[in-house]
Amino acid sequence: MSDYKPCSTPVDTYAKASADDGPPVADPTAYRSLVGALQYLTFTRPDIAYVVQQVCLHMHDPREFHFVAAKRILLYLQGTLDHGLIIPRTSPTQLVVYTDADWAGCPDTRRSTSSYVVFLGGSLISWSSKRQPTVSRSSTEAEYRAVANGVAEAS
Repeated sequence: MSDYKPCSTPVDTYAKASADDGPPVADPTAYRSLVGALQYLTFTRPDIAYVVQQVCLHMHDPREFHFVAAKRILLYLQGTLDHGLIIPRTSPTQLVVYTDADWAGCPDTRRSTSSYVVFLGGSLISWSSKRQPTVSRSSTEAEYRAVANGVAEAS
């Protein structure tokens, strides 16, 4: 994969595939091995945590589309080897929480994904991205659930 052009994002932002779209992968063990290695990498590269979670959802029945998504993560990593978290030496003065949600983002269950990031001063101290446990009836409801998760983390 060293001959391929690196990607600027770890996920295709336009593609939404269902769990059973496309043909199954020829070697599911190779897919599971790659995704397992990517899971370990999320400890030091939190920028890929969400997309790795998305490819982990299909470990039981991986499709070619999912394998292409996992390979795209590798291409993203190839182009961002020098990226990392910077924790500056500043006195923490302010706690800032950002939240977001995608309404009915999962094409199979129609559940939304909530996410938040917490900064203390200029340093990132906590983050999360989870699928909501219930289906939201509106984008406002999905956003309120995300805000509630962010407030609970800040508390």
